[in-house]
Amino acid sequence: MSGKPTIIVESSHDTPLVWFDVSIRGGAAADPRGLEGLHRHVALLARRGAGRRDRAELDETLDNIGAAIDVGVSRDAVTLSGLALSRHMDAVIDIAADILAEPRWSEDEHARLHRETPQVLDEIRDDDSALATRWFDWVCTPGHAYGRTSLGTEDSISRIQRPDAIDVWRREVTADNIVIGLAGDVDDATSARIVTRLLERIPGASTGEPAPDVYPDVARPAGRRLILVDKPDRTQAQLRIGHLSIRYGDPDTAAIAIAEAVFGGMFSSRLMQEIRVKRGWSYGAGCALRRSRQPHWFEIWTAAGIDVAGPAVELILQLFAEFSAAGPTDDEVDFARSYLIGAMPFHVATARQRMQLAVRDAVFDLPAGYTSRLPEALAALSADDVRAACRRCFDPHSAITVAVTTADSARPALEAAGAGALTVVDHDEY
Repeated sequence: MSGKPTIIVESSHDTPLVWFDVSIRGGAAADPRGLEGLHRHVALLARRGAGRRDRAELDETLDNIGAAIDVGVSRDAVTLSGLALSRHMDAVIDIAADILAEPRWSEDEHARLHRETPQVLDEIRDDDSALATRWFDWVCTPGHAYGRTSLGTEDSISRIQRPDAIDVWRREVTADNIVIGLAGDVDDATSARIVTRLLERIPGASTGEPAPDVYPDVARPAGRRLILVDKPDRTQAQLRIGHLSIRYGDPDTAAIAIAEAVFGGMFSSRLMQEIRVKRGWSYGAGCALRRSRQPHWFEIWTAAGIDVAGPAVELILQLFAEFSAAGPTDDEVDFARSYLIGAMPFHVATARQRMQLAVRDAVFDLPAGYTSRLPEALAALSADDVRAACRRCFDPHSAITVAVTTADSARPALEAAGAGALTVVDHDEY
């Protein structure tokens, strides 16, 4: 093993617990075209048996010592996460090392995932909120790597073969492509031993063909668009409005954090006050810039009764246009900055939280300590800085709106909302 991984250690000896995250750069954005869902499939398959243990034996071993190992897939990474009592950490690390170096690639588990994943897709289609997000991701910026589903579609799932999974794992699970985070009851010597055991059986660097560029330069589509996802018998409309914006780590990141707090990140935000407090159209409304390695969406969300869905979209677009042009007031900036700086200690209160933020920063190729130093960046901003960032990063004239609701009932009012050309699609079409 010659490659150099990124290692992050946050020690805390208050309790005899150790957490670890092993993040493998790549993630769903790196799924080949037509094989969407591949990284999710390979991560779950690797976890379902490794080394001398099949899935049942692996799970039983962890259960017997009260430990856990899970896998997660984001747009930018596959992460193997674990938790164990300090006295059992070596045994858990042995299992994690097996998963990294020697997955069994069980034919039975591969076939089982082919059966299970479409059921998960059905569950998403039953969940209007999840369905709205799935459609918004897909249609927001066609061609963007983040627009493709991490779960997959029926067609893409059916095309995933075991050799595809094995190839991805062998290409990406290399020491120089890994970020390891450790937190809790670990010292320097223990950390060094854990890292060595995790990496000693995997290559230092990939020796296969390089993966294709997974982040093509895709421009934000011009003009407003409205996608009505038709689902029968709805009483509400799940709404998503937004567009492609900046990456987390862009020079405007801190300013946009203040802007999103003012516009939709607090109970006193403009969206909450206009949508919930003044009109009672929804229980809540919010917005956020998606945190990712590459430029991602700025997204506004709410759920409104089907009878007010059209007026809600019209109002949100109006508020967004006004906010993009004029930005927040001086008082709003001061309040939001105070709120964000005051909330930061809650996000870094534990060793595990600090480790996970640092791992995310490393996966995003940001300087060490980037997120933990955001309060300094927030404090240095003027209201004019925030207003200028709003003008640079927000484009209400290119906003896309996704509404999951019943077309027969909601279409006339949505067409009148000024959200652009309307397209109606069936809810299970994607």
